[in-house]
Amino acid sequence: MLKKLFGGIKMTWIKVIVFAVLAGAFTALMALLVPDGSSFHQIAVTVEAWILFAIVIICNCDKPLEAACKTFVFFLISQPLVYLIQVPFHPMGWQLFGYYRYWFIITLLTFPGAFLGWYIKKDNIWSALILSVMLVLLVSQGVGYLKTVLIYFPRMLFAMLFCFGLAVLLIFGVLHDKKARIVACAITLAAVIACSVLTFGSRTSMERVAGNVLLENEVFQLDESWSVSVEDPSLSTGEIRERPGGGYELFMHYYKPGENIVTLTDGEGNEYQLRITLDEENNVDVIEPKE
Repeated sequence: MLKKLFGGIKMTWIKVIVFAVLAGAFTALMALLVPDGSSFHQIAVTVEAWILFAIVIICNCDKPLEAACKTFVFFLISQPLVYLIQVPFHPMGWQLFGYYRYWFIITLLTFPGAFLGWYIKKDNIWSALILSVMLVLLVSQGVGYLKTVLIYFPRMLFAMLFCFGLAVLLIFGVLHDKKARIVACAITLAAVIACSVLTFGSRTSMERVAGNVLLENEVFQLDESWSVSVEDPSLSTGEIRERPGGGYELFMHYYKPGENIVTLTDGEGNEYQLRITLDEENNVDVIEPKE
């Protein structure tokens, strides 16, 4: 079956178009019907399923240029369709297409990517190195899902298994040469270790949730001179950081549920205490000081 999937299908233009429509329609349904933050919703957000779709098309093309053109057209049809189907049912309406910019960039990159990616069919060391780009993307995403699983089990369990399972599937389904498989396995394992160290190697990376704290009190005219301290660093920590659009904000990292006293100090040494609580449902409650 793997041999059929990765090289045994005559990938005509009709099949590419039908495949694109089905993929786009299915993704739109997942985006509309499945709650955000669940495994099946991720097909509308992240790239792992689309890596599989692209490789199936690439492996069933006869020439690099054919692979590039058909993969590009597949994404050019499927991705806008994802948003178009959602428009009548989503409260954002046509504003949803603001998210298409990210996928349009990916669509443009599929042309050179698929042209180069076609050489994974050569089944040699270079094939393993080219395929490893996708393998690293998959396992890095998988490690991220693993962190979510460990904190919110079983949330993202299927997504994690899909990423790691697809990496194994591609190694042994696309590559047949023993040396090529060894190289791909070695790179993938190294990527898993590196991503795990980055994801779990620091205390901040084990945060349960993070986000900015909205301070409506006019007392808090935050700038770079302000500092933050907390009563119990095992519960949460904070920082004053610059917003992308300008201005400054209090950004908190929460490690476990509980109430913490957060002290903000302005440039003149004046202190302001907040009582910030994270509950078991990851809801944050902030009590500001009285004026």
